[in-house]
Amino acid sequence: MKSENTVRIGDVVKSLDFVGVSNSYYVGVVTAILEDGTFRARTVKRVFDGVALSEQNMPINFSAPLLGNHFFDDLAETKGREPRIQVVA
Repeated sequence: MKSENTVRIGDVVKSLDFVGVSNSYYVGVVTAILEDGTFRARTVKRVFDGVALSEQNMPINFSAPLLGNHFFDDLAETKGREPRIQVVA
């Protein structure tokens, strides 16, 4: 699998729930890279099924596996899908 982690503390990331599903995702600022192959981020935005959730319905933080640590991460390359984790700023 070619997917590799490019996420660093302080990055703003878009984290898709699943590869190829672009209507449900989190946007957040990375606060920690954990030894178990995940990262933690402070939530900036949460979209579910194409609808942005209000601030009171949004978790303060979220965690997700780093690229290459989630099953189906290789679909981004083999099926031409956008990667599950994208550094946006």
